[in-house]
Amino acid sequence: MSRAFVVGIASVLCLAFVAACNTNDPVYVPALMLLESDGQMNTGAGGATTFGVKGTVALKLRASTDAEKAEREALKAKLNYDVPQVREDRFHVEVRYTVTNVSDTEGTFTVHVDGANEFTRYDEDVVAAQFSDAGQDPEFFGLIEPTPQTLAPGAVYQGIVREDDFHEAALDLDALGRYMAPFLAVLMNRSEVNPIGLEMVPPALIRPAIWEVTLQFSATQRMTCQFLVRVRDDDNRLWEDGSAVFVPDNDKLPATFTPVIPKR
Repeated sequence: MSRAFVVGIASVLCLAFVAACNTNDPVYVPALMLLESDGQMNTGAGGATTFGVKGTVALKLRASTDAEKAEREALKAKLNYDVPQVREDRFHVEVRYTVTNVSDTEGTFTVHVDGANEFTRYDEDVVAAQFSDAGQDPEFFGLIEPTPQTLAPGAVYQGIVREDDFHEAALDLDALGRYMAPFLAVLMNRSEVNPIGLEMVPPALIRPAIWEVTLQFSATQRMTCQFLVRVRDDDNRLWEDGSAVFVPDNDKLPATFTPVIPKR
């Protein structure tokens, strides 16, 4: 794991925000920070070992309209489960990131993506602290884990965490948070290939959208990472001036997922 730190880059971030003209146009929301790893062990608050440096984009959303509330209540009565305010099938998220090896030595970097919907937040550092045995190196399990990449000195890599990856992550996160699915079985298997752990999830589940995206970045040499969140917003749920702001039902913040670990 690498010790890393966050550097504010309001003046140097080159991934631009592009406003959408209509619901068919994507919106690009950049993280207002540069993630930088120096290739050493990462120690967080209280001396706990963490996966890497993290940056979060929390999308600001508008509140539901009366018509949307009525539609949701009708669906809830029909389906017999809580229907999310912000539906993943109408709110499509993607992450684009750029990693630069700023050292004079070849190295490998790893990106993990965590996130939150209106019910549940996934933080792999919390999961690792719960999952790992005392005195052992923690094991980290990201909600989404792109393949690690090796970069030559000065090389640049541009990657995409696609909408279909977030579609799967939205299912996994909701299964973990609301349906108490076994987290390793869910995270390590693609649902269309092996749906193990999803037995309690209703068929054709209306999934809550992931609207808070956290990128964790670790590298074996000094490297930097910029990222942005791309959104296609079918229902115009992104907040605009004058709109009431979205809050989860009952004004509750998403609960942080903590796995139940069987004794080993």
